[in-house]
Amino acid sequence: MERRIVDIGDGALEAVIAGDGPVTVVFENGLATPLEEWDNIAPPVAERARTVRYDHRYASPTGPFHRRSILDVLSDLEELLTALSLKPPYIFVGHSWGGVMARLFADAHPSDVVGLVFVDATHEAIDSRALAMLPAMYSVMLLLSRAKTVRRSLIRQLCPPSAPPGFRARIEQRLHDPVRWPIGLRTARAESAAISEALARLRRNCPDLPPIPVHVLTGGVNTKSAQRAREAWQAAVARAPRAKYTNLPNTGHNVPFDAPDAVIDAVNAVLESVGKAP
Repeated sequence: MERRIVDIGDGALEAVIAGDGPVTVVFENGLATPLEEWDNIAPPVAERARTVRYDHRYASPTGPFHRRSILDVLSDLEELLTALSLKPPYIFVGHSWGGVMARLFADAHPSDVVGLVFVDATHEAIDSRALAMLPAMYSVMLLLSRAKTVRRSLIRQLCPPSAPPGFRARIEQRLHDPVRWPIGLRTARAESAAISEALARLRRNCPDLPPIPVHVLTGGVNTKSAQRAREAWQAAVARAPRAKYTNLPNTGHNVPFDAPDAVIDAVNAVLESVGKAP
């Protein structure tokens, strides 16, 4: 796997493109999560489709913070696809915050997106007040992470035993580097400022799933917020003509790590459904 630096005009993004086929599968990462989170999933999918996975725009390791709006983040994705000449149709696979991105892109480009897979994706039914505190939380984490012991603890939290080796290497590389370690947390702080706005946009513009093949996977986290999200996803699937819901009770939030085969099967099923009559 080789990362590519892609010029998107006012900046650059890092991406990996693999496979070939008439449909492009776009993988959307969780908040400030490197593209290696899909290491166990993207290569098998690339055997039957063109795939692209990418890192969202990095914040600088020092200097002033620049809050990012959801339109900023979506614009980066649009520019990336254009720069790589990756034309529709697209299937989006979104984990966590990446699921919000997938839904909003599909809402903005309804004729371009022909399938969706949500992997324990964030739902607007969860407590948006708590999410509004994320930028402040990341600011505190930045201060605490000046200590090496805290950064080592972060590595343990971010890299469970089920994490792919490439993901672990990327996280360790960043957090062990005295210059680069703030990048991930600053990126998360900058982008988390867009979450409340994005969830409000979902409630207003696209409360229902589109009439295309959709597979919703949810994990087994047993908090009130996670249960509320599962119930909301089940209700959304029940209203959608071509959607399927699967709960994976023996997983945590990191479903791409804990149940990669289930994600691969869901993507393949959506690929097979694309083009078939409803």
